[in-house]
Amino acid sequence: MSVNPAIETAAPVVPLKVRFGGWGTGLMLLAVWMALIAATALYRPDFLSHQTLLAITFTMAVVGVLAIGQGLVAISGGFIDLSQPANMILASLVAVRLSEAGMPVAVVIVGAVISGMVWGAANAAIVVYAKLNPVIVTLATNFIGLAVLFLVFQLAEVPQNSEMYHFGRAKIFELPAIFWPMLALVLIVGFLIPRTKYGRRAIAVGGNKAAAKARGISLKATRFAIFMAAGGFVGFASVLFAATAGPFNPGSANALQLNIIAGVILAGISLAGGRGNFWLLLLSVGFLSTIPTSLVFFGLSSDTQSIFQGFILIIAVAIDGWRARKGTP
Repeated sequence: MSVNPAIETAAPVVPLKVRFGGWGTGLMLLAVWMALIAATALYRPDFLSHQTLLAITFTMAVVGVLAIGQGLVAISGGFIDLSQPANMILASLVAVRLSEAGMPVAVVIVGAVISGMVWGAANAAIVVYAKLNPVIVTLATNFIGLAVLFLVFQLAEVPQNSEMYHFGRAKIFELPAIFWPMLALVLIVGFLIPRTKYGRRAIAVGGNKAAAKARGISLKATRFAIFMAAGGFVGFASVLFAATAGPFNPGSANALQLNIIAGVILAGISLAGGRGNFWLLLLSVGFLSTIPTSLVFFGLSSDTQSIFQGFILIIAVAIDGWRARKGTP
């Protein structure tokens, strides 16, 4: 297959930031995460238990996959996708209905992923062809989607005799089975983004639209593909969510949004696009998933947890703005 030489010649300049940049951020994240664990363990030694590890990895599984989708939108210059909660609940409902019909897990996964991709395509059609702000568009589609979902159902849950139910409660190597697909996806996406033509195009579009267009990259096609791919990751996350959440309602995913956005920014994936390291999502999502469990051990209420999450998001946005001004990865 012939490739535009201008694209291939210029492309390696961009991935350098993605492949090697941001490791200083990773070391700081790791240090803060370890400090949080140490402080909680000193206050409550029983924090260092297998149950705590299970709680953290359960949270990491769903948030981590959603953060991949959010990171793809961000790195391509789409800022953020605020419609993830509605998209995930819709795909989760699809997963439940397929499970109720007795479908195997593979069919459930395909159905949920397709549902997520269709949602992403709808967002992309509005953003790309109507040329509207993606933040406003996805905020609107989230509101519309949640309103419709509240009209469709009140509670849903995968049947307890289904493969999905057992998958959600299974363990592999003493960790939740749903944790391992998240880990694999983060590693695979982190490897592919700076090393493939499509990944480099996404970064180029996010980093400099004019330059990307001059190199022959279709901005519309790239953005459309990114939104669809991001929707597919939301669909996969919905399978993990539905398999473990128990009864859920249309508003059950709203609380995840702060952690997802903060996780993307703390990993060094710029909301302005063009730079980021997907591998660092493992550290940022791990840190953010530890905070709620840690606060419980400190005896703080769920309202206090929301305050902490809000402050962390503000700090993360401030860091992203500082990076953008300094031009650092």
